[in-house]
Amino acid sequence: MKKIFAIAVAIILCLACLCSCNNTENSKEETYGEKFTAGTDINTKGHKLHHIEITVKNYGIITLTLDETIAPITVQNFLKLANEGFYDGLTLHRIIDGFMIQGGDPDGDGTGGSPNKIKGEFAANGFSNPIPHVRGVISMARANAYNSASSQFFIMHDDAPHLNGNYAAFGWVTSGIEFVDAICKETQVEDKNGTVLKKNQPIILSVRVVGSEGGEDERVPGNETYGEAFTANIGLDTTGHTLHKVELTVEKYGIITLTLDETIAPVTVQNFLKLANEGYYDGLTFHRIIEGIIMQGGAGASVDSIKGEFADNGFDNPLPHVRGVISMARRTSPYDSATSQFFIMHGDYSDFDGSYAAFGWVTSGMEFVDAICEEAIIMDNSGTVPMANRPVILSVRVVTE
Repeated sequence: MKKIFAIAVAIILCLACLCSCNNTENSKEETYGEKFTAGTDINTKGHKLHHIEITVKNYGIITLTLDETIAPITVQNFLKLANEGFYDGLTLHRIIDGFMIQGGDPDGDGTGGSPNKIKGEFAANGFSNPIPHVRGVISMARANAYNSASSQFFIMHDDAPHLNGNYAAFGWVTSGIEFVDAICKETQVEDKNGTVLKKNQPIILSVRVVGSEGGEDERVPGNETYGEAFTANIGLDTTGHTLHKVELTVEKYGIITLTLDETIAPVTVQNFLKLANEGYYDGLTFHRIIEGIIMQGGAGASVDSIKGEFADNGFDNPLPHVRGVISMARRTSPYDSATSQFFIMHGDYSDFDGSYAAFGWVTSGMEFVDAICEEAIIMDNSGTVPMANRPVILSVRVVTE
């Protein structure tokens, strides 16, 4: 009897060992992967960034950085769901090797989502979003309606530029892209659309927010003072010219003083003075900043266009576009399309000479222009500044006429 009992115990132990061995073979410890740099070519200086970890069962931990400055609605929605544990236990239900992995659907078939729909932050829906759909980028899945995204997201396995401008990219992988590769290679799919049967869907064990950075503003409004004297290298003798002094106050930075030359650009200067005296510029912003070239502002309600006082339009305008010069922005065509928008040169740029109506120069506070350009948060190569981060023009005042 004892012998039979001993044999039975041995068999049980053996079975337990086999089960243990089988479980070890079918599961892997989820660890961090190798560092990865996505080819987004985005300058994130000053951006508000969040760091997250997506743990996929039997694969590993994919770390990502989410850019709230570029896609604030999308990122805040994703963080909210992650902090609520919404994604924990969901799956990757659609996988296309060489394209992307998609998940975050509680129904596991591409038809479900979280209760709330969000705005689609992409160009086709009127939002500036410069993050390209390249390998490692995370973006929001949606239905045909632009504002139909909720919880489903996808991570790019390879570049897909045709998605740019049509889906809300909001971050990028920083480590563990090899797990994305493995998921794409190893997961059995049923069709060319990447459908994965529920029994084969990789499981998202968790999505965790592990840190945030950036977005701080150390400048305090109400302390705007005059800056240091500055001499623009215009190389002109302005003796006998009709000159006007103006003060442009930028919130949290300071007062930029300028001299406007009515003798050189009479139409342009009179238009600027009229708008300034009407308070038109008060409360507007600098919406376009390209460090080393310009900072541009003054876009407000529609006003009448004026003659373009520059050589290409038949006007003699000797003011060069050097550091500190103020000039009028316009559309590419027609030449007489300038209205209220202006730009101040951060550096020399002779390509503008003869094509834009320069009409004055900075006389003090150039260091504020430097600070604005150096600290600017930009979204693309055109220098677009997100609405929430645009320096505010408190006032433009004419102090002598």
